[in-house]
Amino acid sequence: IGVEANKPDAMEALRHASDGEVEVVSLKVKYPQGAEKMLIKAVLDREVPTGGLPMDVGVVVQNVGTAVAVAEAVRDGKPLIERVVTVAGEVGRPGNYLVPIGTPFSYLLEVAGGLQEGASQVVMGGPMMGIAQRSLEVPVVKGTSGVLALRALPYEEENCIRCARCVDHCPMELMPTLFVKFAKGERWDLLERAHIMDCIECGSCAYVCPARIPIVHYIKLGKLKVRSLK
Repeated sequence: IGVEANKPDAMEALRHASDGEVEVVSLKVKYPQGAEKMLIKAVLDREVPTGGLPMDVGVVVQNVGTAVAVAEAVRDGKPLIERVVTVAGEVGRPGNYLVPIGTPFSYLLEVAGGLQEGASQVVMGGPMMGIAQRSLEVPVVKGTSGVLALRALPYEEENCIRCARCVDHCPMELMPTLFVKFAKGERWDLLERAHIMDCIECGSCAYVCPARIPIVHYIKLGKLKVRSLK
């Protein structure tokens, strides 16, 4: 079990509960440490090959929510009917809530104290990899880990200045600037050769981009086109 080093209480609780049968590994606090391929490298020092899966290096990765759901299903015969959802951002009572699957976001946000003044966007997931929602009537599903209310910060996309910050910050050692160039030019064949499918869409490139280019948007578009050509 991998736990970031800034959570010593969690590590101690897990070590005590496992009674030595499970190894608890302290991980460096960084983003995106929780990504599947990053975890495998940090915990086991194994690298998933390009285009490969964790099983290719003899690994299966499960998050805490899935582990709990499996335990409850096998041990107690309980189906996956609820999950813990983190509600954060511009809400009255941010926190972790045990929510029945199917609960509308609107009701969950109401229970969490409602949206605060200035909140203009609700995201399913986290601030880096979450998906903006057009409606608050979408339901909580089994993969809903969080609901985030954000304030709008308007900006305009500018031209790439070739600073290479996106390249320097890519945990997969890819070249996001090329992905944008090829996607804008509709060179889908070049995207695949540049290993766009290895991108984990962590958002680090877009976060550090001084030109405010929505790099992940172009990457998702490129992946969609590459898949459609196969």
